[in-house]
Amino acid sequence: MGLDGCVIRCPASVGDLAAAPHSGVLWRAGPGRLLLEVPDVARYLVSEGKLVEIEPYGGAGAGEVRRFLRMTPTAALYLQRGIPVLHAAVAADPAGHAIVLAGNSSAGKSVLLAALVQRGWGLLADDLAPLTVDDAGVAVAVATWPEMILWPDAVRGATSVADGADATEFGPSGSRRAVGLEARFVDDARPVRAIWWLGVHGFDPIEVHGVEGVSRFEALGAMAYNRRIASALLDRTSYLTVAGAVAGSGIPIRRLIRPRGRWTAGELADIVEDGAES
Repeated sequence: MGLDGCVIRCPASVGDLAAAPHSGVLWRAGPGRLLLEVPDVARYLVSEGKLVEIEPYGGAGAGEVRRFLRMTPTAALYLQRGIPVLHAAVAADPAGHAIVLAGNSSAGKSVLLAALVQRGWGLLADDLAPLTVDDAGVAVAVATWPEMILWPDAVRGATSVADGADATEFGPSGSRRAVGLEARFVDDARPVRAIWWLGVHGFDPIEVHGVEGVSRFEALGAMAYNRRIASALLDRTSYLTVAGAVAGSGIPIRRLIRPRGRWTAGELADIVEDGAES
């Protein structure tokens, strides 16, 4: 799980990648390397899918440095290993299959994941979901961390998950909570049974519709975790191998669009649960 096979050096002296051919806000990337700067936290240099060097800034707490390590630097490690990464949470249904909950920030991934965990489902990943293909050519989701990051609305609606768990508050006035869920964690890769692509609109009804045909390939690209970094680090063959295993299979990809401004976690969990049983 997590960063198996990776060496982490912290503290380390992290240099620059001035000649890197790819760059964006606070990052640079070249063949086999990614440099990420998180202001007031640390600089992270990820190399060849097996080494992370971290130079913390003065005053940064160890927990904060670790939390950012589990975001873009971890995604870079998987991408450098040829493993696509979706911006998604992953739950394990009662049959042990992986149910991927993809979507942009604030789409409701963690809220829906927390609702499913409250119903007895397992946790594979929160926010960052590596997908690969097993020896039989089946798409599988890789387990990452036994932890969820709950934002204020998720904390309010998932008290039975957060209460009694190993929780650490952080962010402005402790508005976010990192919740350790070792007891619910599924620590091995599981075959993907369904992908739910979450979105938000300004209308009241919840919308559900399938993604079919060539749109299945396009959807997986749209779900990528930090698409610009993914394009810089992931080779086309690796992406097409996984995308082909998903798009060419019977794995359903469904758009699940919720109304903005109305609490819908229970309704969404009902829809996903019904889909897992069908």
